[in-house]
Amino acid sequence: MELIPKALVVGVFAAVQPTAGQPVTSEKLNRIWAEVAPRHGYRQLQLAPDGSAAQFFGATPEDGATIQLPLIQVRESITYGASNAADEAQDILKAIATNLGINQFFNLGIKHIFHVTVADNDARGFVMRRLVGKEEADLERLQRGGSLWSGLKYGVTGADGAQYTLVVEPFLADNRFIFVDLDAAFPGPVSLDAVKDRARDAEQYASGAVKEYLDNAEGTL
Repeated sequence: MELIPKALVVGVFAAVQPTAGQPVTSEKLNRIWAEVAPRHGYRQLQLAPDGSAAQFFGATPEDGATIQLPLIQVRESITYGASNAADEAQDILKAIATNLGINQFFNLGIKHIFHVTVADNDARGFVMRRLVGKEEADLERLQRGGSLWSGLKYGVTGADGAQYTLVVEPFLADNRFIFVDLDAAFPGPVSLDAVKDRARDAEQYASGAVKEYLDNAEGTL
């Protein structure tokens, strides 16, 4: 089965000392905007009234950035591959960190979103019958007179301490596709230089183990 990368979200928490003064100002946010917007196609800047936070918006809802300390988050639609999106996310995070004068971060979170093609264009049926192992009749007690669909959620902890949460469900807007959401959490201190590597680790898990899991289910058809 083909996994089609759709979006990447990267977030970190900044280690900001309460006694360090105001690390975020309108001037700093405008400086960040001027640096990253032309390179990454951002179209709109939205500042908090007190200048303590900002939202950058791109061409799609999947493109943008949030600066609301302690959270810094970057969202990238994937057009030229997951690796390129991770490069761009790391570049934006570093620009934000440099302009805010912040150099310590913790609890890196990375979300990969994929769409997966289904041979018979029936994602709801594939997930229910092949992954959940049920027919609609098995779940009739849950029905309320209309349609019913199902999905799966797995929690996986790695030897490196990383925590993966995997959600597999039909893409409700288009039943030809399965929606795969992989959230990878890396607790503790983190360097922004590690963003690309951690994003690659999560992507390889999806393109390897998750794809194999779906391929095996498809093979039972």
